[in-house]
Amino acid sequence: MTCQWQTGMLVMRECGAPATAGCALCGRALCMIHTSMGQNGPACPGCAATHDGYARNEETELAASREEYYRPYGGVAGYGQQGYFSGADAAAMNRGPVAQRRPAQEDDYDAMET
Repeated sequence: MTCQWQTGMLVMRECGAPATAGCALCGRALCMIHTSMGQNGPACPGCAATHDGYARNEETELAASREEYYRPYGGVAGYGQQGYFSGADAAAMNRGPVAQRRPAQEDDYDAMET
């Protein structure tokens, strides 16, 4: 199993490192880098940033700033969750195949004839 914590600010992607623990609050599989220990057990940076009893570190500060940035837009949606893609993105990905464009009529122009 790999770490399910999503890194990045604008483009989210899973960490992918081998998981060593699970978040006691949300259940995500976590690697050693993304595990914060506190009074409620191991927690992901997002849960550690929003619950008392966890030390602040770089990962929890990034998670808190990401949540603060995306809060006016409805919060941070994880990959595969509702809202991760905009409505236009979802419509573009869910429509059927698009017919390929046919090449324009070829010219009779030959650069070697001049």
